Amino acid sequence: MSQATTLAPKENAAFAVLSRLISCLVTEQILLAFYTSTRELGKNSGVLVVLSPGISSHPDRSIAADDVFALVLMKQPPVFLNQSSTRYGKRVGLLDPLDMLPGVYGFAANGTDGSKFPHLEHILRHFQNSGFDFHGHMLEEVGNPRALWIKLASKITIDHNMSEAIANELDSSFYYQYMAYKNPPRCPSLSSPPIEWEQSLVAGHPTHPMHRTRLMASGLRDYDWYRPLIRFVQVPKGQVTLQGSFEEISQALVTKASSKFESSIDCDQFIYVPVHELQLPNISKLFPTATILPANINIQALAQSSIRTVTVAELPGQALKLAVGVKISSSLRTISHFTADFGPRFSRDVVPRLAFDKNILAIELEPHSFVYRHEDPEVQKHFTAVIRQEYRPLPTETVIVCAALLEVGHSNTTPGVSAVEHVFGLDTELKRIQFLDRYLELSTKAFIPALVTNGVAFEAHAQNVLVRVNKETGTLLGFVIRDLGGMRVHPETLCQSIGADFHFLPEHCIATETLEEIYPKFYHTYVHNHVQRLIRLLDLHHNGVGWEILRKHMAAVIPVAHPVRKLWLSPDSKLVQSKCLMRMRMKDSYRNNVYNPYPNMIQYRPETIDGRRHSSL
Repeated sequence: MSQATTLAPKENAAFAVLSRLISCLVTEQILLAFYTSTRELGKNSGVLVVLSPGISSHPDRSIAADDVFALVLMKQPPVFLNQSSTRYGKRVGLLDPLDMLPGVYGFAANGTDGSKFPHLEHILRHFQNSGFDFHGHMLEEVGNPRALWIKLASKITIDHNMSEAIANELDSSFYYQYMAYKNPPRCPSLSSPPIEWEQSLVAGHPTHPMHRTRLMASGLRDYDWYRPLIRFVQVPKGQVTLQGSFEEISQALVTKASSKFESSIDCDQFIYVPVHELQLPNISKLFPTATILPANINIQALAQSSIRTVTVAELPGQALKLAVGVKISSSLRTISHFTADFGPRFSRDVVPRLAFDKNILAIELEPHSFVYRHEDPEVQKHFTAVIRQEYRPLPTETVIVCAALLEVGHSNTTPGVSAVEHVFGLDTELKRIQFLDRYLELSTKAFIPALVTNGVAFEAHAQNVLVRVNKETGTLLGFVIRDLGGMRVHPETLCQSIGADFHFLPEHCIATETLEEIYPKFYHTYVHNHVQRLIRLLDLHHNGVGWEILRKHMAAVIPVAHPVRKLWLSPDSKLVQSKCLMRMRMKDSYRNNVYNPYPNMIQYRPETIDGRRHSSL
């Protein structure tokens, strides 16, 4: 279970960003970190020493205070690369924000001695007889994410503009996290409509430092992100590429929006495209032949958790995925022409032939799309739209975006109790185990068959996955997957398995050259950022129970002869490739993922050392 915090909203928000930033820096091996237990000296589990860039361990030297990037108090041990101890402690392989205690510290000439931080005095004494030499140095608390990033940027080779851009994103993430903690949403119930769950996120992404970033060119901050207006833009038919019934749907929408006004709607010569109101400045700037209709011709929308996907009452059962001129997390949220081309064809030609149990999994199709023709894809992505068919639950069931269940801190829940525990009444370990067992059984049966049979890796992170629930009994029924634009597909395996050719646009990042390239996408989204967070929130990580359950259900659906079985399920498989969020951001890479070896959490097994269970592989 998550630990309740007594921090004020501003300090809590700063720690939310700081902990995610340090987590990425350590897990992605950008910085070296060691853990040492201090339980015998106090209440906390131990302390994490994160070394500055370029500093490495050496058996014959002590680490000086100037070599330390940060000190972090730990609630639980992190995951070690192995059980070998050094004079500095154990080498950290994976650091999760939930294992960290509030408070990030560093050494500085103008800091204060340990007496100013009574809870750290014993820790400084503990290091007197270790491989670290902190004698005579002073401590300071780092309470500002920007300051910690600037400290790192000053010690590495990075372009100044990139450094400043990342600093601004961290500032934005901190601001919006502060606003969420200051005015937390209520936790919905099983009888709540799906859109309430979509709009109930408190913190969002579990490990991304820019998890709450929302930056736009105008600098606007006070905006109702969940209730945008949909405006309309007139475009000559000869300048667009359409798939599915986009024209008919958009015509019906603009007709409803303009029915109260005298307006010249010419559907014979033009397409009327729904656009997010925040995207209008980009439309006006980049597309001179497009005409923005008057402001009074609009439709009120409700945004889902991704912000750029919205629903409107005038289009029941469907959702609009629209380009938005806003940087959310670390990327400008637009829609590529690749996505608009791929979604309708994949929905029509591939999904009906995929290997999946339709009683367990539903795939939200993307049958309709619009693309403004332009020679520059970087311009084109600003004026593209996709219409998605939403899953329609039976009268006895509801659907909940899984990201909402992984939240903590709602206004109507007990402090420290996650939404999944609150809603499903998981107040005992037995209940949590039974819930997780059902969740993992259904989700592995839902997502892995297409991976091993068709070479299709769904982007199964918690924002793309909805869980189907009987709203009377709380029984888990299955899952829904959405957003076809983030998958990875091995074309040869796909075409052989469905018995038909399927073509990808040249340079489409979804298509991989080898089968092995699809596995990191699924591992990172499903295991690292989805299942891991659920297992930790249910307090089934450190005792290893949650990972035992995952191994059991993965073994049941992955064929013995399939190569991914050895990669994930062999006890000898200590490391796997997983996505590096900060490495990607520092390289200004969005579509081309950067992967690095992570500890294979599927093989997590706690070991007992000094009478306690520790995290190791």
